[in-house]
Amino acid sequence: MAVEPNIITFHLEACEKKEEVYNYIRYIKENHCKVGISIKPDTKIEEIYEFLPYIHMCLIMTVEPGKGGQTFLMDMVEKIKTLKKYLEQQNLEVDIEVDGGINLKTAPKVKKAGANILVAGTAIVMAKDFKGIIEELKKA
Repeated sequence: MAVEPNIITFHLEACEKKEEVYNYIRYIKENHCKVGISIKPDTKIEEIYEFLPYIHMCLIMTVEPGKGGQTFLMDMVEKIKTLKKYLEQQNLEVDIEVDGGINLKTAPKVKKAGANILVAGTAIVMAKDFKGIIEELKKA
């Protein structure tokens, strides 16, 4: 049984030109999926603004992608707040996802800043009780 994705996320930085970003957005939507765009820590949040009306989710990387177990970059909390404020001002419904260094200490900070989807890897994999840590993260 084949499972089809309901959302496909791509990195903004993988695109050389804006036209390429719009082409990916259009192509993904034409294939009946929601669209997410991910940005790395060094990418300014304003670089994603023009694409927000056309996507469903913005993933803010809170570590450099590629290696699990990295320390959460605290200045990403401000980036999340800035994005949340912009989305509210523009009356846009876009999920804010965060990935990198999410644990019981960082989860409440990113939720308070406006993130509503959290990716936790190492915090779960390294826990003795997977179910317990997942429940604690949900409550954080």
